[in-house]
Amino acid sequence: MRLTYSLVLFLLLSAISTISYAQQRLIGVVVDEKDQAKLHQAAVALLNPKDSILIKFDRTKENGAFQILNLDTGMYKMVVSYPQYADLVKDIHITSQGLDLGAIPLSKAALLLEEVQVNGRIPVVIKGDTVEYDAGSFKVEKDAKVDDLLRVLPGITIDGTGKITAQGKEVKKVLLDGEEFFGDDPTLITKNIRSDMVSKVQVYEKKSDLAVRTGVDDGERTQTIDIKLKEDKKKGMFGQAIAGGGTDKYYAGKVMLNKFKGSQKIAVYGILANDGMVGLGFEDSQKYGVGGSGNVQMMDGGGMMITSNGDETEGGWDGRYRGGGVPKALNMGVSYSDKTKDDKHKINVNYKRSQINVDNTSTYNAQNNLPERAQIDSNITRSENENKANVANLRYDYKLDSLADLTVNMGFNKSNRDNLSEAEAYQKTLDGQPITSTRSRTDLNSDQDKFNINAMLTRRFKKERRSITFNMNANTDQNRSGTTYFSENYFNNDRRTDTIDQFKKDKFSNNTYGGSVTYTEPLSKRITGSLGYSFSSNQSETLNQAFNKDSNNEYTVLDPRVLNDFNFSSLKNSVNTALNYKTNTLTINLSNRTDFEAVKRTYNNLNTVLQRDQTSIRPSLNVNYKISKTKSLWINYYGQTIQPSLTQIEPLKQNTQPLVEYLDNPDLKAGFNNSYSINYNSYKQIKDQSFYFYISANQGKRNINSSVRYNLEDGTRQISFVNIDKDNWRFYGSGSYNFMLKKKWGLKMNMGMNAEYNTQYSYLSLLNEEPRLNRNKTWNIGPEIGFNRYKANKMDFYISLSPGVEQMDSYLQPELNQTTFKFNSYAQTTYYLPKDFKISLSMQQNYQAATKTLQSINMVNMNGYISKKFLKDKSLEAQLFVNDILNKNIGVRRYQDGTAFVQTSNDVLRRYGMLKVIYNFTTMKGGDK
Repeated sequence: MRLTYSLVLFLLLSAISTISYAQQRLIGVVVDEKDQAKLHQAAVALLNPKDSILIKFDRTKENGAFQILNLDTGMYKMVVSYPQYADLVKDIHITSQGLDLGAIPLSKAALLLEEVQVNGRIPVVIKGDTVEYDAGSFKVEKDAKVDDLLRVLPGITIDGTGKITAQGKEVKKVLLDGEEFFGDDPTLITKNIRSDMVSKVQVYEKKSDLAVRTGVDDGERTQTIDIKLKEDKKKGMFGQAIAGGGTDKYYAGKVMLNKFKGSQKIAVYGILANDGMVGLGFEDSQKYGVGGSGNVQMMDGGGMMITSNGDETEGGWDGRYRGGGVPKALNMGVSYSDKTKDDKHKINVNYKRSQINVDNTSTYNAQNNLPERAQIDSNITRSENENKANVANLRYDYKLDSLADLTVNMGFNKSNRDNLSEAEAYQKTLDGQPITSTRSRTDLNSDQDKFNINAMLTRRFKKERRSITFNMNANTDQNRSGTTYFSENYFNNDRRTDTIDQFKKDKFSNNTYGGSVTYTEPLSKRITGSLGYSFSSNQSETLNQAFNKDSNNEYTVLDPRVLNDFNFSSLKNSVNTALNYKTNTLTINLSNRTDFEAVKRTYNNLNTVLQRDQTSIRPSLNVNYKISKTKSLWINYYGQTIQPSLTQIEPLKQNTQPLVEYLDNPDLKAGFNNSYSINYNSYKQIKDQSFYFYISANQGKRNINSSVRYNLEDGTRQISFVNIDKDNWRFYGSGSYNFMLKKKWGLKMNMGMNAEYNTQYSYLSLLNEEPRLNRNKTWNIGPEIGFNRYKANKMDFYISLSPGVEQMDSYLQPELNQTTFKFNSYAQTTYYLPKDFKISLSMQQNYQAATKTLQSINMVNMNGYISKKFLKDKSLEAQLFVNDILNKNIGVRRYQDGTAFVQTSNDVLRRYGMLKVIYNFTTMKGGDK
C-alpha cells in the first residue's frame, strides 16, 4: 500500500513538474535609468528572431512589472518601448526555469543624442497613430515585390481579389515616400517595385485633401500605406512586357514603361489583345497616370468631391472586360508629371487612345407578373460594337504662397461608336400561347466631343481654420448620331403587323458653367462654421428627327409624330451651411444645402413652354467617435429632395419601343430620400484580430415611380410617372470577424454575414381600370467563411464560401413568389516548386436553384497556369495559362426588376490555352543611370 501511495505521489509530482516546465514565463520591471521610477504601460513584445513575427505581448502595471506566460523554451527578440524613451532591443533565451530579467532600465531619447548605439533592428514600432515596419526584418523570397512584403507584415492581409486590409481597415491609398505615385490605388506600386528597395512601411489614417488644405478636420479618414524607399533606390525605371499566343486564335500583348527621376515621372503603355484584357484597369491606369478625366466639385459644407469618367474600354479593377461579349482591344496611353523642389508647381498631363470591338449574343428571359396573369417576355440580340475614344487630361497645382493654393483641371474626350444589332423578341403566356413577336434591326453611328475645365483657389488665413475657397467650372458636350431603324411587330390577337422603317438623326449640345465660394471660420476652440454660395447655368439644345422613305426609296419624309425639337435651360442658386465639431476622439459634421432652381423646356416646333420653379434641400449629419486608437464608430445621415425631371412630367416622343406608350403627368411632385448608416471597426494589433459591421437603411418618401396599364389582348402598355404615398425601403447589413487561426502555419480565418431587404411600390392595372397598388419585395441572407495563408516560397491560398437564401415576391401574383437557394465560392492557391517553378489556380463559382419558370444556374470558371522564372534576377517568366479549365463558364445573371423575375445571358470567354512570356524589369538602383 505504501508503495502504491509513493507511486501515485511520484506520478502526481511528475505531472505537476511537467506542467510547470510547459509554462515557462518571462518577468521583469521596466524603470527609468536615471531615477529608477517605475514606468506604467510600457510595451514589452517578444518576436520570433527568424522572421520577426510577434509571439507574445504585455504592458507593465503601475509598479512597472510585467509577466508573459506560456512560453516555449528557446531564443526570442525582446522589444521594450515607452513614449519619449529610446526603445530597448535585446535577444533573450528562455530556459526550462523561465527568465527573470529584474530591472530593465530605459533612457530618455532626448538624453541619448549621439551616444545611442543600436544593437538590433526593431521590426515594428508604434508612433502615435502610425505603425512602422522595418522591411529588412521580414523574410520574403529573393525577387519578391512590395505585394509579397505586405503579406508577411503582421496586421496586413491581402485577399484573393487583391484587396489590402491594414489594421482591420481596407487600404484606399498607397504612397511612395509620402507622395502619390500616379494616383492612389492600393495596388499602385505593390506589384512593380521590389521589396529589397524598401526601407520602411508605414500604416496610418490620412486626413482628406480638403482638411489638409483648409485646416478644418471633416472627420474623413483614408487607411493609407506609405512605402519608404532606401536612399539609393529613388531613381530609375520599371515596367513590364507581356506577349502571348493561344489556341482558337487568342492573343495578348501588353507593354508598360515607367521612368522617374526624383519627382519627374514619365509613363507609356500599349495593349493589343482579344483575351479579355482591354485596359490597364484601375490599378495600372492610376499607376501609369492614364486614367479617365477627373472632375472636381464643391459639395455640402464646402466639401470637395473628385470623380472620374471611365468607360467600358478601360476594363475593371484588373483591366479585364466586364461587359457582355468577347472583346478585341487596341489601347495606348502616355503620361508626364513633375513638380518643383519646393512643391510650388505640380503638373500632370496624360493622353489615352482606346479602341474596343465586341461581338455578342445576349438573351433576356423574364417572368413578368401582371394583373390577372403572368407572362414570359423573351429577347435574343446579336450585336457588333466598335468604340473609339481619344482622351486628354491636364492637372496643374500652383502654391501661390504658404497660405494659398490653386488647382486647375482640364479634360477633353472625343469618341465614336458604331453599333449594328439584330433582335428577335416575343411575349407569351405561361402556358405557351403567343401574344406578340418582334423582329428589329438597328445600325447606329455616333460622335461625341466633351470638354471640361475647373479651377479651385483656396486661401487660408493666419488664424487657424479660417479660409475661403473659390471654384469655377465650365463643361461642353456635343453629340451627333444617325441610325437606320427597322422593326416589324406582329400582334396575334388581331393578326396585325406594324412596320417601322426610318432613318433617325439626333443632335444634342450642352453647355454648363458655374462657380462657388465657401468661407470657413472658427467659432470656438472646437467648432468651425462654414457658409457657401454656388450657382450653375445649363443650356442645351435637342433635335430628334425621324425620316420615312419617299417614292425613290430615300429617307426624306419627316415624321412629325416622333419629332422632338426643344431648348432646355436651368439656373440654380445654392446656399451651403455647415458646422464642424472636433475633439481628439469625436468629430461631428452637420450641414445642409438648399437649391433654388428654375428649369424650362421651350418647344421650337410647337411654340409652347414647360417650366418649373423648384426648391430642394440636402441635410446631412456625420459623427465619428474614436473609441480608442484601434476602435472607431461612424454614424451618418443624408437627406435629399428628389425632383421629377421634365422628361418624367412630359416624356419625349419615340417609337423605338413600339409596344410602349409614355403618358404626361403635369401634377408630378417632388419626393424625398433619407439614408442612414452605422459602421463599427475594431482591430487588435497584438492578436491580429479585426471586427467590423455595417448597417444601412434607405427610405424613399412620396416616391416617383411608374404606373403601368397593360393591354393583355395585344401585349402593349401605357406608362406614366406618379407619386406613391408608400415608403420604399432598402436595408443592408454586413459584418466580419478576422483572426489568426494558426500562427505557426500563417493560417488566418474570417467569418462574416451579409443580409439585404428591399421593398418597392408601383401601380399596375389593366387598360381602362383604376390603378392597383403592387409591392415588390426581395430579401437575401448569406453567411461567409474564408481562410487564407501566405508563406514565402512555399504555398499561399485564399478560400471563401458563401451559401445563402434569396426570396422574390409581389402582391399581384403571390402563387408565383419564389424562394431559392444560392451558393457562391472563390478559391485561389499558388504553390512554389523547386527550380523557380510555380503553379497557380483560381476558381469562381455561382449557383442559383431553379424557379417555376427558370432553370437552375451553376457557373464555374476555373483558370490556372504553371510558370518558370529565368535569369539571375528572375525577371523573365514563361507561363502556360488555361482559361476556363472545366469549360463551364456561362455568362448568366438572375435578378428581380420591378414585377419581373429576370434571367440574362451573354457571350463569355470559354476554354483556351495560351503561352505567355512576361518580362518584368527595373533599374531603380540610384546613381545617374
